[in-house]
Amino acid sequence: MKNFAKKYGNVIIFACVFVVGVIARPGAFLSISNVTGIISQAAIAAICCLGMTFVLMTGGIDLSVGYLLGFCTYVFGWSTVTLGLPVIAGILLTLAVGAFFGMVNGILVQVLKIPAFIVTLGTGYIIYGIAQIVSSGSAITPLPDAMLAVARTNILGLNSVVWIMLLIAVIAWFILHKSTFGRALTSVGLNKEASSLSGINASFTTIMVYVICGITTALGAVLMASRVNNCVVTMGGTDFTFTAITAAVLGGASLFGGIGTAWGSLLGVFTIYMIQNILGILGVNFYMYTAVQSIVILIAIIFENVKNRLLQ
Repeated sequence: MKNFAKKYGNVIIFACVFVVGVIARPGAFLSISNVTGIISQAAIAAICCLGMTFVLMTGGIDLSVGYLLGFCTYVFGWSTVTLGLPVIAGILLTLAVGAFFGMVNGILVQVLKIPAFIVTLGTGYIIYGIAQIVSSGSAITPLPDAMLAVARTNILGLNSVVWIMLLIAVIAWFILHKSTFGRALTSVGLNKEASSLSGINASFTTIMVYVICGITTALGAVLMASRVNNCVVTMGGTDFTFTAITAAVLGGASLFGGIGTAWGSLLGVFTIYMIQNILGILGVNFYMYTAVQSIVILIAIIFENVKNRLLQ
């Protein structure tokens, strides 16, 4: 029973939310259009959540994700619309910007030994300030068809964003569970000092997880801009960051490091978006969602603590 709770706690939470949706509005909730809609809406957050999972597994956290996403949407629009670069060049530049800010976070956390919470909260506001200065608070819209096609193309009945999410999930699964880096990541999260003594480069590992998180955030920004036909720095923000963290924790990632899976994080994202969908179907005020999400992450943390005590 203890091992079952440890391995399948995220599945239990997902199943409970699913059952609530079925009971509340079975016809609307189980319709093909609603199910595919939930998956499509959750895809961008899922990509960013996968990056967040890498960070959480080292015992860190990245509170700058939402602000970086907003800035990267503007970088994507500026590079392709204003500068006239090809879409692929704009995407690569945006990913490079995400990687750069992720590297900055990683260096500040690992080299200067500043707590990740403080570092990423500070860099998040710095990024937002830079974004406001560069954009002068303006948006880039409408976007050319080539940019819109990135997130609006349907392949085999599913949106291209969903396929990109699945590809990133497979890559994340391979890195986390089948690579030397993934094993080092788990070791660093469980005990950084011991992992360093065993020959693992803890500094490189810690910096790289923030770089990965920056890249997935930038990719999410590209897809977000393409989806909504708008590049504006106010996209994302604290709400998006909170969603990524909540989903990862619901998916089984530990806020204390060493634990996390790619498929668990996807399950956590779908759980969050199912809750949002159920609230919408029931006609609950959208602004109640933030309160509900806060309750959900609190319950998830309590569940994790209780589970850990039972397993001791």
